[in-house]
Amino acid sequence: MTEMPNEVHLALTGRIAFEQDINVAQGAQVIAIIQAPTGLIRATPGPEPPGSLAELALLKEEGVRELSSRAQPARRSLPESPRHALDASGAKTAPEKITAFAAYLTLVEGRETFGHKDLRRLFERAREGIPTHFSRDFDKAVRAGWIHEGTERGSYYLSDSLLSLLEDGYASHRIKRTGKSSASTGHANSRRKPRTISVPDDFSEIDHIPTSLDGVPPYQQIKLKRDRLLWAIKLAKELGVPALKSTDVTWLTDKLGDAILTRDITATFKGLHRDGLANRSVIDNAMRITEKGDEYLAAL
Repeated sequence: MTEMPNEVHLALTGRIAFEQDINVAQGAQVIAIIQAPTGLIRATPGPEPPGSLAELALLKEEGVRELSSRAQPARRSLPESPRHALDASGAKTAPEKITAFAAYLTLVEGRETFGHKDLRRLFERAREGIPTHFSRDFDKAVRAGWIHEGTERGSYYLSDSLLSLLEDGYASHRIKRTGKSSASTGHANSRRKPRTISVPDDFSEIDHIPTSLDGVPPYQQIKLKRDRLLWAIKLAKELGVPALKSTDVTWLTDKLGDAILTRDITATFKGLHRDGLANRSVIDNAMRITEKGDEYLAAL
């Protein structure tokens, strides 16, 4: 009986040439890899070849998993510190820096909501000067739709549109600027009045708009914009108007002394709808208060 040689000579030619004496076990490994489907080549450590067909199948399966994972684009890791988050976002203005730290709290620290103190803390950790007019700059971020008011007073959450901020930066999110300086523009925005809106048909027969409701704090004492929106929807219901459109909200809240501008209503309503306090008509998109919303206002 002829003995099996301990070594074999391997010669490969093509774009890469390879020639060497190897042992039988290594040769078996090479044959197994060559016979595997194209693209699933995976180096197996150790001198011993697969001992069975089952092991060879496992080798191929692992190759498939490795190939699939490599086919997916690598996601950049999140920044490890507030300073890195600020740099990654490319924030330049105070509202942008505030929002970048809001993204850090949400995406890195896993916070669902945050407050002014949380953001000020990150400015200090990043060795970044806290904006002199912090509240004003924070309001700019809210008006831009980057940050929204939360359920509880003083709580806020990051807009869904900013969830990729720490990876993609501000390229598609910056506030559009005019020839005026940002300071003068911001000052003008803070004093902007709602455009003149004619009396909505549903209110044409109503002679007086009350600023108080039984069992609910007066409109002017409501702090959160989303709560003021809910208050106005409830008032309309009390006046016989079961649902409000966006333009109706602006007209009504202007009569109450503190108008909610049409451009702010969609983002403001989002929190009410998320918490089940209000919903919209599928016919005309008008906003309606729910029973839970009535209970919420009564508890303020």
